[in-house]
Amino acid sequence: MEHLGRARHSGGAAIVPKSSGYYHYFAFGLESYIARSLVRVREEILQIFVAAFHPSPAETILDIGISADDHRSSNHLEKRYPHTARICGLSVEHLPALRSQFPGLALVQADARALPFSAGSFDFVYSHAVIEHLGSRAQQARFLAEALRVARRGILITTPNRWHPLETHTGLPLLHFLPAPFYRRLYRLLGKGMYATEETLHLMGAPALLSLVRRVKPRDASVHLHRVRWLGWPSNLVLVVRKPA
Repeated sequence: MEHLGRARHSGGAAIVPKSSGYYHYFAFGLESYIARSLVRVREEILQIFVAAFHPSPAETILDIGISADDHRSSNHLEKRYPHTARICGLSVEHLPALRSQFPGLALVQADARALPFSAGSFDFVYSHAVIEHLGSRAQQARFLAEALRVARRGILITTPNRWHPLETHTGLPLLHFLPAPFYRRLYRLLGKGMYATEETLHLMGAPALLSLVRRVKPRDASVHLHRVRWLGWPSNLVLVVRKPA
């Protein structure tokens, strides 16, 4: 997941460790299977974007959450979309590492909740697994409102489904089904303190995500919620909001 917020950690949104540690804490020898599954999920999300918007080669995309992580599933849009010159990647990470990884790609370092762009600056906003790292529901709504503000045609926002049995940030099953104060306490006890606060991980299911959309009130827009499955359950929620022509 690409993460974006105010800081790398400690008082800000969490940034995923580099691939040397990413996912290895729960892979149990299944790294290859997990990597393939993550790529498949991200490819399905990309195809949802293409089918929803039919973007032309000239249209622009703001990708909120590009990451310097070099896991094979990271930055799938930049790897697979055929018109990368039309993408602007937004990150909170230091840009030199990203520039060496994506030479020629337009990059901006900024907070996802206060985008430094005027209204309608991009045709689309695309963001994978960022919103759950931005703190309270009010902060998540602020992010959605900003994405809608700078997108001329529409947005695609994804987040892991809270009600999938496996919580993918920690690799721990079922604990996140408990009320937040309980599972966060258990995360700390189990050495997963990086994801034990609302500010670093605030999971949501479909009702919570749709409630955020109602909160920002996108005028005359069409709203669709897609579900991508892994291990038989919906693992990722994909919110598509199309703005009126």
